[in-house]
Amino acid sequence: MKVELPIKYKIAIHSAIEASEIVMKYFRTQELGMTIKSDNSPVTLADLKSSEHIIASLKETKIPVLSEEGDEIEYQERKLWDELWIVDPLDGTKEFIAGKENFAINIGLVKNGKPIFGVIVIPVSGEVYFGGKEMGSFYTTKNDLDLSDLIILPTKKTPKDVLVVTGGKSTGEEFFDKSGLISKEYDSIEFLKVASSIKFCLLAEGIADVYPRDYPCMEWDTASGQAILNGVGKDVYRKDSGVPLRYNKEDLYVPFFISC
Repeated sequence: MKVELPIKYKIAIHSAIEASEIVMKYFRTQELGMTIKSDNSPVTLADLKSSEHIIASLKETKIPVLSEEGDEIEYQERKLWDELWIVDPLDGTKEFIAGKENFAINIGLVKNGKPIFGVIVIPVSGEVYFGGKEMGSFYTTKNDLDLSDLIILPTKKTPKDVLVVTGGKSTGEEFFDKSGLISKEYDSIEFLKVASSIKFCLLAEGIADVYPRDYPCMEWDTASGQAILNGVGKDVYRKDSGVPLRYNKEDLYVPFFISC
């Protein structure tokens, strides 16, 4: 099916697809150009080139951009923005450096603190996920540049008596059991360990039910995924209060959360 999209959404989708092609030029090569940032996290040429391309592309929308690898923008300036793009030009840099395939491109549009649109592209597989609360969420591939072959999400459904939990390496049953945000009892729990924002895609597609996170991340790690989940009737909730995540805060760190 084909859906009529605002031009700014099309720009974001095409920008993410093009950025995915850029990072693939560096994947499993000797041209990583890796350095360590002040927060002790790695950055590569692929991160930087992807960020440059996305920022340049999104300028056409006349909406300000906050990118993990872009210029640092003080809160005194950001707090005046009613609307902004939040970008992770290469989510899963450590996986990328290790030659593993679980990395993605994230672009989220936030308005008055709430994510209203998001796109996630998985460069290796070519899968594209996008959507938001008002429009629903969709799946296609990066070969579908005219966005005419869209599949409505979710496409799958987990078994009724099995809870499928997706998370990173350090998320286990102990955190999940203590969360207090899931009241229904299940016959069994299955865990899918996946890196980067791909976890949000598994929830949106219906492959997983819950994504808990009990270790730090940043707003650009979650904004796009939360918007896509909103499009299928799901959300991302703070573990401490049970309210949905908000964005463009003074502190860009994201509190521990559960997506369900």
